[in-house]
Amino acid sequence: MALADGGWMIGDDLVKDVGGGRAAGLRTVWINRGIRRYREHDADHIVTDVLQAMEILQGER
Repeated sequence: MALADGGWMIGDDLVKDVGGGRAAGLRTVWINRGIRRYREHDADHIVTDVLQAMEILQGER
């Protein structure tokens, strides 16, 4: 089992949060706050607020 197995990275920065999480082997949730234009990404999930991110995490139990 890898160290990152089961881990998540949740954040609003596609490069630092999503990219960094993916590089570490984590599943990712991008909080798209609508501040920047939508860009290509490789996040596992896209949400608009932290509560939606928590719903995803709770569904993974």
